[in-house]
Amino acid sequence: MRAFDEAIIMHPTLRGLFRYWRSLSRDGALPLRRDLDPIAMRPFLPHLYLLDAGAMPDDLRYRLAGTRIVEAFGFDPSRRTRADIRAEHVRPERRSEFDRTSAETQRIVSQRIVAYTHDHMTSYTKDFMCYARLNMPISEDGLAATGVFGAIYSSTDPDPFWDVFADMHVEISVDTILKGPV
Repeated sequence: MRAFDEAIIMHPTLRGLFRYWRSLSRDGALPLRRDLDPIAMRPFLPHLYLLDAGAMPDDLRYRLAGTRIVEAFGFDPSRRTRADIRAEHVRPERRSEFDRTSAETQRIVSQRIVAYTHDHMTSYTKDFMCYARLNMPISEDGLAATGVFGAIYSSTDPDPFWDVFADMHVEISVDTILKGPV
C-alpha cells in the first residue's frame, strides 16, 4: 500500500485542517468528535461544518455551520437535514446537483473516506463560484464513522489559490491515510 501524499490537498488552509484532523487519530483510529477543539480550529471556524450521518444521504444533519457557510447558503443550515434544505431552498433544476453532493458526503461515512474537491457551484444566494472542499469522517468510538467534519472555501475569499484553480475530486480510504506507511 502506498503512503498518502497530503500535497494532493492543494488548498493550503485545507491542508492545515487535514493535518489537524489526522493529529486527532490515536493508533490509526478515526478521530473522535469530542476531541475537536474550537480553540485549535479557530482559523478554520468560519468555513467549518459538522454533519451527523444517518442511514441515507437525505438524513445528513448539520450540527454546525461556520459563518462563511451561512453567508454562502443565505441561511443557517444548523439542525437541518439535507432533505429539509432541499425542500426549503433548492430550486428543482438544481436538485440533481444537490443530491449528488449529498451522496458524496454520505460516502465519507459509509465508506470511511476522505474527499477533497475543487468544483464550481451555483450557491443559494449567488449565481456561480468556485470552491475547494475537504470532507473527513469523524466518530464517537474511533471505529464507526458517525459524521463528517469538513470545510469549504470559495472563490469569494481573496486568495491567489483561485488564480490556478482546476476542477478535481479525489477520494482516499481512511485506512490508507491513518494506517498506511508514512
